[in-house]
Amino acid sequence: METPTVLITGAAQGIGHATAALLADRGHRIVIADLQQESATTAAAALNERFPRAEQHLGFGVDVADETSVAALFEALSAQTESLHGLVNGAGNLIRGDAETYGTEAWRLQLEIHLTGAFMLSRGAFPLLAAGGGSIVNIASVGSTFGLPGRVAYATAKSGILGLTRTLAVEWGGNGVRVNAVAPGYVATEMVQSGIRNGTLSTEKLFARTPLGRLADPREIASAIAFLLSDDASFVHGEVLRVDGGVTVDGTF
Repeated sequence: METPTVLITGAAQGIGHATAALLADRGHRIVIADLQQESATTAAAALNERFPRAEQHLGFGVDVADETSVAALFEALSAQTESLHGLVNGAGNLIRGDAETYGTEAWRLQLEIHLTGAFMLSRGAFPLLAAGGGSIVNIASVGSTFGLPGRVAYATAKSGILGLTRTLAVEWGGNGVRVNAVAPGYVATEMVQSGIRNGTLSTEKLFARTPLGRLADPREIASAIAFLLSDDASFVHGEVLRVDGGVTVDGTF
């Protein structure tokens, strides 16, 4: 029996990396896709050492914003597996700036990476997911719920992830492909830590605003992703699971 295979973009670091390790530990074969081929290969090698499988974990370089690169990824992947148990659209970056001076090129890049990239990966993975009764988990954000000053393109792209998730769920449910999203709060990743270092984020204000009073560990987000990919979530479809410590439900002024 073929080991269930999960493709994770942006899995050489952050939430994607934590998700890869958690799923590998639970018996999945992981395909790491990252912008840097070397980082993807290194991360896959580390998984093969920690969680060896008869079918090895794989690492591929891919630019999720480039259609040709995405097509090449699936051509290579199709030679390695006949189906996918899951796709996690985790690739992303953050370009900060005030809306009144935000560059159009940066705007387009943010939408291409987060939103168009998630669509192209989902579209490319569809045949493999349908063959295996697979599932997609998109990564949304607290920025899908409220505005993020200084992060206009990021918040817009993450809001678009909700529409993508719901529409794919409606279209692809009949093919046995479930589609959901997680919306993390503030997580102890490099993206958040960089905001703390440059003063965009204040830990004092952030902790006061978050009912649980802390940052999430990347593994906590990974656990939510693993749940949505699992049979325990077999009737969960088109949903957005908030994993944010309560920050988006706190109405305290």
